[in-house]
Amino acid sequence: MEVEKLWTKEFILSCLSNLFAFISMYYIMSTLPLLITEALAGDKEQVGYLFGIFSFAGVVTRPMAGYLLDTMKRKTIAWIAVACLFFVMLAYNWITSLSLLFFLRFIHGVCWGFSTTSLATIATDAVPFRKRGEGIGYYGLSMSIAMFIGPILGLEMLQRFNYSSMFYIGAGFAAVALLCLLGIKGWEVCPVSTQKHRGIIETKVLSYGLIVFFLSMLYSGILSFIVLFGKEIGLENSGVYFLANALTVIVSRPYAGKILDKKGPIGVMCVGFLTLFATFLCLFFAQGYLLFILSALFLGIGFGIIHSSSIALAINKVDASRRGVVNGTVLTAFDLGFGIGSVLLGVLANYAGLKIMYLTSGLMVLIPFSIFYVTHMLKNKEAEVINSN
Repeated sequence: MEVEKLWTKEFILSCLSNLFAFISMYYIMSTLPLLITEALAGDKEQVGYLFGIFSFAGVVTRPMAGYLLDTMKRKTIAWIAVACLFFVMLAYNWITSLSLLFFLRFIHGVCWGFSTTSLATIATDAVPFRKRGEGIGYYGLSMSIAMFIGPILGLEMLQRFNYSSMFYIGAGFAAVALLCLLGIKGWEVCPVSTQKHRGIIETKVLSYGLIVFFLSMLYSGILSFIVLFGKEIGLENSGVYFLANALTVIVSRPYAGKILDKKGPIGVMCVGFLTLFATFLCLFFAQGYLLFILSALFLGIGFGIIHSSSIALAINKVDASRRGVVNGTVLTAFDLGFGIGSVLLGVLANYAGLKIMYLTSGLMVLIPFSIFYVTHMLKNKEAEVINSN
């Protein structure tokens, strides 16, 4: 039997394109609050609205992007979308007011929704079926690495140069993403199936979308409030949380993918949910660096396993003609969960405190676990009973 190759030119270039696209996004994300408050005389509330507009644009855009990816040439849509990212990054140089910034941020969100959905679909097209979990795990590393590198680079460039130079450098990252994508020549998965006309949401993968939705809600509580929580318990350097988290995400994603491909989802997903619960339990009891950093390590394992495995399982439910819609469905769930989670958990933290908010988050892990239990573990037991009879 012929060995299916994972590390093809198409897969490597799609991963690199995604890496630089995400670096450009996280790069600017860390500096926009400073642009609003220092250069445009805005306040913290407007910073929140700015990120909300970006997420809203993604929620609106992704389902349509997925549908178009399944009805048109995928590489063409990806080229146009990533090229638009480049021009949007350049356009930040001409922002002179908050209203213009809000408008541009919405346009940026639309381009981002199309770009990430198309890049994810091209990457999954390049992954062999028998290595789907491993491939998506490695692809997810590009996001994790960018999440760590991007904010540091953005703040460093702003410290060394001015806003204009910083935006030009950010546009450079988007340009590299486009060049990597343009390097994929003469290869295209042309989706041809009657399935592609069934709408912009894939109902077959709604259970995975719900798991990712709740995962994203819980993750938003970490990203939005962990620095404030670190200060609350007397830690001087809360940034170490992101470093520890990034290290375990980098290890867990591809390793979990290999287990998923060889042994199926039940064991590895149960480990993911258990470590995600441990993440919030550690934060509830944290008084210093030990449990604080241990929480970050658990988060990297839990998030890395559940996120990449859910996407791989969702992709496996459909043929090539619906991969765009599947990616649009799951990524929309992630954006929606992050936006709703930031608001709801923020309200809870304001009234009950961060420790109670994290304890509540730990209990909420039961919701996505229950969805997985019903859709996989329970069905697996029923199938065993039927086979034994």
